Amino acid sequence: MTTLLAAAVPLIVIAFVVLLVAALVQQRGQPVELSTSALFRTYLYLASLAGVVAFAIGLVALLNAGLASAGGGQLVYGGPPDESRPLAFASQLERRRGEDALRGLTFGTFGVLFWLVHWLARNRLSPGDQGALRRAYLFVGTAGFGVATLVFLPNGVYQALSNWLIVPASSFRQGLGDSLIPGIVALAIWLLFFRLAAGGARGNDRRRAFRGGPSGPPPEPNMVGASIGPGPSSRSAGAEAATGREEG
Repeated sequence: MTTLLAAAVPLIVIAFVVLLVAALVQQRGQPVELSTSALFRTYLYLASLAGVVAFAIGLVALLNAGLASAGGGQLVYGGPPDESRPLAFASQLERRRGEDALRGLTFGTFGVLFWLVHWLARNRLSPGDQGALRRAYLFVGTAGFGVATLVFLPNGVYQALSNWLIVPASSFRQGLGDSLIPGIVALAIWLLFFRLAAGGARGNDRRRAFRGGPSGPPPEPNMVGASIGPGPSSRSAGAEAATGREEG
């Protein structure tokens, strides 16, 4: 859990930088100084991402506690084999399970409420927003949770397979809660961000093609029923010229 918290801090910092740049891009053609509205929208997206991160931390803790209750604390937190455990080891596993349950409820509830409040504020301020800030928000979420998936999930799968196939039963075993469960949670959230980002990119491409698509060739003149020979104005001009010559 400490590793997960440490990974969340640089994600928030990177998100702040990217969202601030996106706000500046959205203000192009205007003075470089950001307006209060642009700064507030930047804060709303940054806070929404922080809420998602807090929810992810809480969900990992809840899954650890649930799996420890169902399969035993050693499966989640690791530890020595049964015959070499000290007497206090079982109570230590039980304490860690209780801490994860409490942490999961706290972080999960706070993350959901925090994200919901800022999501409602975003929709009220700019409903249906598809601008640079939203695209940056989806990009940071997709990239951040994608990197977390690559860091945690392969290592967690390796630990699980190693405990099952390689490590002897009499050796210390790594728990699944260190990497596998964070990797699964990161994968689920990454898939959600990736789906939203891909859908937004397709929508932007369709709107851009509709506005700036290639124009067709100009229509050819309609020749059906066109008169052949000089028009009425040409005939009247010729008659006036002939009358002038006769009078002369």
